[in-house]
Amino acid sequence: MMLSVATVATVLFSLGASSLAQNGSKKAKTPPPKPDYGDFNLETKIGSFRMLEFNDDSMPEGHFEMSFTGTVLVDTSVAVKHPRGLQTTIQTEGNVKKEVDYHGREVFHGTGKIIVDGGWHALQWFGRDMSGKFFGSAVFRLNGEFDKNLETGYYWYKDGKKNDWGTSGMQPTVPQAIFGVRNPTIKFSGKG
Repeated sequence: MMLSVATVATVLFSLGASSLAQNGSKKAKTPPPKPDYGDFNLETKIGSFRMLEFNDDSMPEGHFEMSFTGTVLVDTSVAVKHPRGLQTTIQTEGNVKKEVDYHGREVFHGTGKIIVDGGWHALQWFGRDMSGKFFGSAVFRLNGEFDKNLETGYYWYKDGKKNDWGTSGMQPTVPQAIFGVRNPTIKFSGKG
């Protein structure tokens, strides 16, 4: 019995496709590479912020320290694991007490300091007299209120240039996102 070239090609293609599917299903998903880290500082007399992910493959991570009065939620949700498998450690100082621990969402309240290391899904704070520093990768969403001096607070990067916290959802990124061409090259052609 003689098989046509088309039949042989179809059989070989089918065998190759099924072996690729089997091999592909056995491959373990590798974690995304470590993101770039940056320095970020923030302070306000009264307000709130939320530290968020860039996307599902780049959740907040690094080292965060904050002195404050108010409430902090750290979400290390068991439903959404950190893509690089980082664990979270939380330390408190002063009169900061854990109020709630529910499925990886921990709520702290009081006056003092909180230190968060590792990787997490989100971190949210509201209150007063906050001063914080972060070395890592994240997006911040800042919402401020005016204090008695009509200031909302400030945030700044490693360069030390202070930016207004604002009242309507400023969204700085860490490391700082730079848009556009840093050193454009202008070329002239012809006579001018």
